Amino acid sequence: MNRPLVPEQAAPLAEWLQELVDFRLATYTSRQATEAQETVGASVIALPTQHRPTGTVIPFFPDLRIACGHFRAARTESVEQRWLPASYGTLDPERHFIAPASGHSMDGGKHPIRDGDLLLLELITPQRAGSITGSVMAIERQDDSGDNQYLLRVVSKNAAGQYILKAQNPDYADLPATDDMRTLARLRAVIDPLDLARGQPFMREEIPALFGDQFNPGKWNVGHVTLPSRRAHVLLVTLNKQGKAEEHRYIDHWIDDHTFHWQSQNSTTPSSSRGQEIIRHAALGITIHLFVRDHKLAAGKAAPFVYHGPAVYRSHQGSAPMSVVFDVEAPAGCPPARA
Repeated sequence: MNRPLVPEQAAPLAEWLQELVDFRLATYTSRQATEAQETVGASVIALPTQHRPTGTVIPFFPDLRIACGHFRAARTESVEQRWLPASYGTLDPERHFIAPASGHSMDGGKHPIRDGDLLLLELITPQRAGSITGSVMAIERQDDSGDNQYLLRVVSKNAAGQYILKAQNPDYADLPATDDMRTLARLRAVIDPLDLARGQPFMREEIPALFGDQFNPGKWNVGHVTLPSRRAHVLLVTLNKQGKAEEHRYIDHWIDDHTFHWQSQNSTTPSSSRGQEIIRHAALGITIHLFVRDHKLAAGKAAPFVYHGPAVYRSHQGSAPMSVVFDVEAPAGCPPARA
């Protein structure tokens, strides 16, 4: 039954209606927000944050041969830029550099330094000298013609407080430090040659030597080489498969600068010994080394492969062939060999 609205009831009724509208609006807004959260939660799967390994490009002086024997002259005109992984610690291109060792005076003791080893060195400055006693140091002096000479020795002190340059090889005599010598750099590490090879091009025939092996066409003219004695697998990948039979055009590509998608040979399954060594390589102590080239040929000749360092298994799909995703520490755009 409809009743006429008297004037004194108009204001209370308006307030009641406004409260009802506000309540319904608040209820609707809350329900919409809840439904939106449920929808997002149902459709979005949180992915684990992927670690992006980093590294540093520092100078490499191939002709600055640090003598492990007697002082010898060396040159610094030739300089290259090489990428080293973060496992070598925090590096500064203004202070850290790489140079080869030359000679045998440090080839002894628990940590021998052999002829040809690649040395990671840190320049000594007045602000960063610290204690040098007991450290392996690169010592510099000038010869009579003014050329710089370099020597690598352990710095120690005798009972009289005089600095002595000691060799690790007992066949070499100790040398007393003299006023014409100065400490140039401190040895930080002996570099694994494979670490320095990252980002460098190699012809197929040159790759076996990186692993102490000899080139054998039957063994190395394939895309997946196993080296049981080195606990290593070597992947030789050509991205553009034009010219290959369709059944051998494996789907290999970079997902991003640190992630590579690789497809195995057609005979490889997850349960096979080779498949298991790929999936469980870290637990088995096996390292997978990735070499990649864009095309088979360059200027009508065989193209080199670029070494991208160790690849770490992340996931796989399928069987015969397997599609495998690897994390790669060295970036896909590795620095050029020369500056």
